[in-house]
Amino acid sequence: MHSLTLPGPAGDLEALLRVPVRPRGAAVVAHPHPLFGGTMHTKVVHRTAKVFSDRLHLSALRFNFRGVGASEGSYDEGRGETDDLVAAVHWARQRQPSGPLALAGFSFGSLCAARAAVSVAPHVLLLVGVPLDRWDEEDARALEGRNVVWVQGERDSFGAGALALETAARHGFRAASVPGADHFFTGRLEGFEEAALRLLGEAGFGPPVGPA
Repeated sequence: MHSLTLPGPAGDLEALLRVPVRPRGAAVVAHPHPLFGGTMHTKVVHRTAKVFSDRLHLSALRFNFRGVGASEGSYDEGRGETDDLVAAVHWARQRQPSGPLALAGFSFGSLCAARAAVSVAPHVLLLVGVPLDRWDEEDARALEGRNVVWVQGERDSFGAGALALETAARHGFRAASVPGADHFFTGRLEGFEEAALRLLGEAGFGPPVGPA
């Protein structure tokens, strides 16, 4: 695990990079809403980065959006945060230019990741706990035909699992609802990890054969 600082469009961004022994690609994970306590240390964000690094052997970057922790700048209602994410992806890709690129976001971070994916074109996009009360159908349509996987808690207060499955099916995304899970997958992180790994495997991102 490496603590570092990335150049962002509104100033430096505080980040953590988890690097396997033999990285085969890169992954970037975006965190929940900055105004409601979301940081790169949020459990689901940490767990997602760990899955990418430990199970899928990708260099996994997570960072604090502008105005969060030691990151410079101030909250920009998702627009600037999407720019922060694009900058983080470009940094990660420069450091790890070969192999696949995965992009992921949790809650507010999933909305930023959905928008960023259009320009950075990841090999797979993992959406987690999408706040469907803020979901833009135009953003969703822009992702149709791309490699999108989506994990939602069955009892997510910002969009129940059944609604997520219905929405994902409408746009051609792979999706799973974790039984009994709330928005933060409280007590259900193992279920989240299992669902994410299964969907990523179906999307061509299964664990590599051989040692890390």
